[in-house]
Amino acid sequence: MTQKDLTPEQIAARAYQLYLERGRTNGHDFDDWLQAEYELRQLPVRKLAELEPPAVPRGKASSRSIIDLVRTAMY
Repeated sequence: MTQKDLTPEQIAARAYQLYLERGRTNGHDFDDWLQAEYELRQLPVRKLAELEPPAVPRGKASSRSIIDLVRTAMY
């Protein structure tokens, strides 16, 4: 699913699940919507772990990429 493919109905369905998981507590509809949208737009962690870390340009200090961190956390 790409960001273009995400529909308001899908976000609403996940937001409703969050509402139910919280015990049907009212007053969090906006928070649930934002959380649902955030979750659905994320690249799955397993896909991220399969990616190759970006190349570090010569002469630039090497730091760990998010891909390296995900791989470390998963394995």
